[in-house]
Amino acid sequence: MSGETIVILLLVLIAVGGMLLMVFGDKRRKNAPTQDKGSNPGQGYHLIQPNASSGRDMSSSAYRVPKDPNDYAKIFAQTRTDKK
Repeated sequence: MSGETIVILLLVLIAVGGMLLMVFGDKRRKNAPTQDKGSNPGQGYHLIQPNASSGRDMSSSAYRVPKDPNDYAKIFAQTRTDKK
């Protein structure tokens, strides 16, 4: 085999390998299980306990976050002070 034939053969193999990677890589991504973000709406609260410490103050706190989206939105909604 001449050097030119080897170079052409390598280029063809690289091109075929790249096409195979694109086809099978795309199938793997489409068939991958999806992870739902968040949680389902419901009654009650989630308890969130951040574990951050500055080194001096070892106090801990916990936050209650409602599971119901409407209750959660009420926390951030502004209340009207002017009564019409």
